[in-house]
Amino acid sequence: MIIQYNAEQLNRIIKNIFVLTGISISILDSNYNVLANCSKEQDFCFLSQNFDNKKKLCSQCDQELLKQCRSTKKLECHICWAGLYDSAMPIIKNDTVVGYVIMGRIRSERSPALPQFFPNADLQTVEQLNNLYYKLPFMTEDKLTSLYDLLSYILFEPSIQIVYDSFINEAINFIDMHLHENLSVSVLCNTFHISKNYLYKTFSDNFGSSVNEYIAAQRLKRAKNLLTVDNEPIYIVAEKVGIYNYPYFCRWFKKRTGISPKEYRKSSRK
Repeated sequence: MIIQYNAEQLNRIIKNIFVLTGISISILDSNYNVLANCSKEQDFCFLSQNFDNKKKLCSQCDQELLKQCRSTKKLECHICWAGLYDSAMPIIKNDTVVGYVIMGRIRSERSPALPQFFPNADLQTVEQLNNLYYKLPFMTEDKLTSLYDLLSYILFEPSIQIVYDSFINEAINFIDMHLHENLSVSVLCNTFHISKNYLYKTFSDNFGSSVNEYIAAQRLKRAKNLLTVDNEPIYIVAEKVGIYNYPYFCRWFKKRTGISPKEYRKSSRK
């Protein structure tokens, strides 16, 4: 598996986002290397990081946020030591984490009225920090979540691509076309005339998961989509993703999402 990043396109997109919102944004690859970055050079964070050795503290906050994001594979947010809202979200393609988006230097509803973290600063520095603090963009957490949703469409799809070898492409296409059938390791091995060991290793190397975990993830993704866009009975949805036991499908779905298929359909249409 090869991950291809269009750094020029990524930089152009996040620059436009920065111009529109004022929010600092960075794109990292799967190993945390910076691919694109856009932020204001002289702002509250720039001054505070270079005061009283706070730059190290900022770095630690970012590392903790990314570590949590890598662990959960979900959008993670926190209030940094300076009271600002920081967030990180994994970029996921074909169930593989291919990078991360970090947005920060934002005041939110949870930020303090004034920065109160510089007891050793003189009056001139405090005044300068206060002025810069209120020049930082303010955004509600709901709006930030919506912005992340938009990014997944305008940023990730055209700018980051995964290139698989010919077998993986054939295998994932076969799985996609036959999700409604009885898919198993034996079926795939017989179809492609390969050993189980080769199949296990190839999926582990490319997706970091077993074959059965990959199939389950694709079934769940399709079930969510069908529950959102179709009005068919839930047992029909279950059959379309290859699970013909309706009670088992409901238990299976709730175990992976925390809610029943009926509840998911209702919540997705609000």
